[in-house]
Amino acid sequence: MPVNQRVGMEAGMEIELQGAAEPEAIAALNEMLAALQGALRLPPEWSPAMEAQLDAAFAAYDRYIAHVTARHPMSCRAGCTACCHDNPHGLSGLEQRRLSAWIDAQPDGAALRARFAALAAEGEGVTQGAWRARGRACPLLSEGPERHCRAYALRPVACRAFHALTPAAWCSPGDPRYAERVNPHLDPPPVLLLALKVLSARLGLPEPSDLHRAMRAGGASASASASASASAGAGSAG
Repeated sequence: MPVNQRVGMEAGMEIELQGAAEPEAIAALNEMLAALQGALRLPPEWSPAMEAQLDAAFAAYDRYIAHVTARHPMSCRAGCTACCHDNPHGLSGLEQRRLSAWIDAQPDGAALRARFAALAAEGEGVTQGAWRARGRACPLLSEGPERHCRAYALRPVACRAFHALTPAAWCSPGDPRYAERVNPHLDPPPVLLLALKVLSARLGLPEPSDLHRAMRAGGASASASASASASAGAGSAG
């Protein structure tokens, strides 16, 4: 799979990360592609086999990220929640369904939906930069001193991809060096994002959406496998 050393950042900028094009990184992305191709060969219905292929695909993507971030150490650490005050965009139908199933399985699922609905309403017409400055935390961010993403294993590509080469404090709009931050987005290559979109359409799932709007109402996960609840565990938010 062709992989570019240059990865995207905000405002259309790019940065060169050699580790993104090394054999280990490419092997992980090829494994992700193989898992998605396996999912496309399955009957177009939600099933344990489909869940297993998707788990394999995202695990391979995580291995890609792990290689790149080991090669280019990031400042992201457990407990850092700077990027958890954004509203991630571009969630595929598959990501929406898996995360929606997890929310519906939680005792406070209805309250989480209500919080997402309130954020979606408040964020109408607000730019991403302006939204970040408001400091609204993602409803999936846990309470307490050691905050983490409650659905970390099911976080969307947009969340997995966001990293920081500069000090984590710079990611906050209130920091005086905010404009100097360097936030690489370790997105999968376009062919993999297209595979997620095609598979979502084949399963009759929603069009890509932002997190707040996608999670503000239930129903998308009515027949999703209960394994989503078991597979999501606590971890660092980054």
